[in-house]
Amino acid sequence: MRRRFLVSDITPEGLSLIHVQNPKGLYLWSDELSAWFKNFNRYNNGSEEQFWLSVFNAKPTISDRKSTQSPIFIRRPYISVIGTIQKKILGELVKGERSSNGFIDRILFVFPPNLKKEYWNELELSTHIVPLWNSIVKKLTDIQCITDEEGELVPTQLPFNTEARTLLYHWQHKNTDLCNSEMDEVLVGVYSKLDIYVIRFSLILQLSRWACDESDKKEIDSTSVEGAISIVEYFRITAKRVQGITNSSAMLEQLPTDKLSLYNTLPVEFTTSEGITVAQKQNISADSFKRFLADKKGKLFENVKHGRYKKLI
Repeated sequence: MRRRFLVSDITPEGLSLIHVQNPKGLYLWSDELSAWFKNFNRYNNGSEEQFWLSVFNAKPTISDRKSTQSPIFIRRPYISVIGTIQKKILGELVKGERSSNGFIDRILFVFPPNLKKEYWNELELSTHIVPLWNSIVKKLTDIQCITDEEGELVPTQLPFNTEARTLLYHWQHKNTDLCNSEMDEVLVGVYSKLDIYVIRFSLILQLSRWACDESDKKEIDSTSVEGAISIVEYFRITAKRVQGITNSSAMLEQLPTDKLSLYNTLPVEFTTSEGITVAQKQNISADSFKRFLADKKGKLFENVKHGRYKKLI
């Protein structure tokens, strides 16, 4: 039995087999997330997507395909997925049933604003960082887990202390109000999942702080909850940005051919006069361009400052 934490480019059957041997959990690394979800229907329609929907809630999974010698049963799957995706193809995430079955609600996006390519510099990581990080990770992975007579993991519960619980409930009430007032159904789904994530992040932060000798691991305190709330609020912001882009992608596909060609020809950032010049070269009048710009502002274009615009996708 090989001890593993990270896998890549693997089928659900292969993943289940490795997970049985590593019950603490696995990370699936996908360099291109688009390749990951586009391959969901490789074997039969929708089965892999349903697998991942179930894994999010740690529901039991069973694999009994002919390719496996015997059924593989996992009572509590713990599998996280991490990868990258290009901004231009975010719209692929909501195609098919993924916009309505809660799939995209389960994804957390790291999406820095105004991200630009940086110049090379001479700054280097301090030599003590890597061994320090390795020691923290090792302390976490070396935690001994209790198992029952069948070899299944027995969860260890960490309760929230009184102050942490009060803080958590206060945040959850605010999040519930946002869910009830939000008009975008996709964002409602995302906000609902934040209730789950704030608890998971609270646990992760508490154990991480314990590994750094900053706290114990008997209960979750308010410092960990405060940190978890900050993290999920960041992901609330990025979810809004992603939803704006996916909405824009859908709108872009519905544009008339001449307007689509114009949009694709425009530079990422442009002034009104520069946009008019590009439009006129495509036989689109200045007035028509201005109407197009005004109609799609906030949908396909962002008004960076007076007279200057930026394409959203």
